[in-house]
Amino acid sequence: DIIIATMNCSMHSYGFKGKINYSIYFPAPVTNLCEMRLTKMRNFEGIIVGLGNGEIRLYNKRDLISTIKCKTAITGLIFGPFGREAGALLIAHRNRALSVKMLRRQAKLELDPEEKKSQERKESQNPLDVPQKTKLFVEQMKREQDQPVEMHRKFQRDLCKLRLATAQAYVKIIQHGQGPLSTAGHVPLHLDAQVHGLGPCFKIKLTLRNNGNKALYNIPLTTVYDEKLYRIDRPMFKAASIVPGLDYQYDIDVIAIDENGASAPIK
Repeated sequence: DIIIATMNCSMHSYGFKGKINYSIYFPAPVTNLCEMRLTKMRNFEGIIVGLGNGEIRLYNKRDLISTIKCKTAITGLIFGPFGREAGALLIAHRNRALSVKMLRRQAKLELDPEEKKSQERKESQNPLDVPQKTKLFVEQMKREQDQPVEMHRKFQRDLCKLRLATAQAYVKIIQHGQGPLSTAGHVPLHLDAQVHGLGPCFKIKLTLRNNGNKALYNIPLTTVYDEKLYRIDRPMFKAASIVPGLDYQYDIDVIAIDENGASAPIK
């Protein structure tokens, strides 16, 4: 299984085909995940979860086996052999302390059927935190019940307006030469630019594609930038030939020279 911890204080188990097996929710954010595997003393595979409130929980799939409470938050966990012991848990705390927990040879790592039933009963008895219906919610629900056709028509009209505004903005960008599509001699060129790096040294990768039926030769490429902020060794160069249907890549090395980290568009 693939175990993933998310930022909403939960842990999810997925199969290799992407189907979710189960989910577990915690009272604090998950800070660490560690696999616990035993092969010498007994065969056991579990997941150790470190929480922001100082708790360390051991799970066998979705069953809670054991809990350890620490005074500070957990910043690191690792389980494995330590010295002569076959299983030990090393814990790194936020206050720069290090703890070592040894696994007892007769440790109980499975739940009894009665304990498993009681744990499932507790989980089912936890009520969901459902918010109360406000006056605004009731009024909106009544409005949707009384005027469904009119609201649907208004939604479709607003959606058409949004699509029209998006198309007009895209056409305006292309007309000002800021879009990915440009023309050279009535032959359409598709230009795609990607920035690699965060600075002060980064690279602009250009990808040219000839969407026409004729080949182009000696196409000049010019970079427009603020010389006070950036330095480009080769601001202008020529593409020798661009055959239709193929992608041509060119790299432009850029160095930011402003001491205050100011930025400006590069065209």
